Amino acid sequence: MKSCFNTITAGRQKPLEEIIQWSGQAGFGALEIDQNHIAESLTRFSMGELKTRISDAGLETASIMAFNLAPLDEAGPGIAKIREGTEFARELGAPMLLVYCATNIPKEMPIDEALNRAAERTSEFAKVANPIAIGLEPIGRTTLMGGPAAALEIAARSKQANVGIVMDTFHFHLSQIPDSEVRAIPREKLLMVHVNDAENLPVEKLRDGHRLHVGLGVLPLVETFRTLNEIGYDGFLSIEIFREEYWNQPVNQVVLEAKRSLDAVLGKAGLLPG
Repeated sequence: MKSCFNTITAGRQKPLEEIIQWSGQAGFGALEIDQNHIAESLTRFSMGELKTRISDAGLETASIMAFNLAPLDEAGPGIAKIREGTEFARELGAPMLLVYCATNIPKEMPIDEALNRAAERTSEFAKVANPIAIGLEPIGRTTLMGGPAAALEIAARSKQANVGIVMDTFHFHLSQIPDSEVRAIPREKLLMVHVNDAENLPVEKLRDGHRLHVGLGVLPLVETFRTLNEIGYDGFLSIEIFREEYWNQPVNQVVLEAKRSLDAVLGKAGLLPG
């Protein structure tokens, strides 16, 4: 498995070039880049310079994030955003766009209709992005796509080969996804794993701001990493944390602590850091 730093973990307002520099120095293998970080950086230097900075730091671009599927919103999230993200991905060599779905199904809507509408929107995104993949990320405790089974069903109904799913340890914890469901994910459909820990709170009270560096919370990450290894997952482990405390810290502190924490838990799992 390969280490990846999600730029949002350092904070929305932090310069992308500083995140790139410290991610390379920390020993990460890749970046998952927020599209807003890219757009802001392009007001100060060219796409060519951005590519050079990433390459010189010894990094790959694992994904561009994050795009809202919003399948029950008639107006949609705007296909222009997907086109922009696709262009960023092509320029930077990213194989995937991260698409999340935080939708709850209205009481009056049949589940089958909601799944079909999600699949139709997914298909639209996938056709625009092709051959770049669409990685569907379930959001914990939501009723349309709260876990891997629903995400896989939407991917199948989309009938697009370039659609897979993303696992997030925090969201799988919120939805109380058992180990058996993780083991049931077809390896070729598991495109990325978001890694984070969580404070010791009831799942119904947990919010994004309660995420922590791996190994500092209550999630059974050693067991999770062992399970991923057993099913043959060898892709990116992307550190994605939305925590204001970390956003207020210097970039180097957040990035270095993220890598140290990840390496420590991988070591406990008997796996070599990557």
